[in-house]
Amino acid sequence: TGLSGHGFKFASVLGEIAADFAQDKKSDFDLTPFRLSRFQ
Repeated sequence: TGLSGHGFKFASVLGEIAADFAQDKKSDFDLTPFRLSRFQ
C-alpha cells in the first residue's frame, strides 16, 4: 500500500484531510512539512 502497512494508524487523519481537500476546505492539520516546496 501507499503507507507500507501503517495505514490503519493514519486512516482517520488521512480521511479527514482528504474530505477537507475534496470540499475545498482548509485542513485543521499542519501539512507544511509535506509541501513540495520543501525541496527548494
